[in-house]
Amino acid sequence: MTFVMDNMDDLNKLETELLKAIIEENKQKYPYLQSHFEILKVKNREFTGVGSYTHFQYPTSKVLTKDTSLSSTKRLMIDGLVNELSYELNLTDGKMDFLEIVTNGSDEWGGKAESFKLV
Repeated sequence: MTFVMDNMDDLNKLETELLKAIIEENKQKYPYLQSHFEILKVKNREFTGVGSYTHFQYPTSKVLTKDTSLSSTKRLMIDGLVNELSYELNLTDGKMDFLEIVTNGSDEWGGKAESFKLV
């Protein structure tokens, strides 16, 4: 079952740190992501039981170049889960569309990350 929360507006700490890591590791090929990060807002969050999608919206019509998925080499560990989580930022129609976070293995996760590490 999927649960969607609408009009969330601000990035949470986990989303902020993951996006910063992705932007830093991809700044040579996508140098404009930093300026997009500074104006990005959360449209909604979708929790799937084993992961989440954070969908973004823009207050302006800035455009990137092409559709792609980006990630980081940093490992995401969340207290209470056995395995690390995978994450990626999807660029669609020239904009940051959504951040996907998903558990690896059989861990169930409700989208909360009160304590996490990027290593």
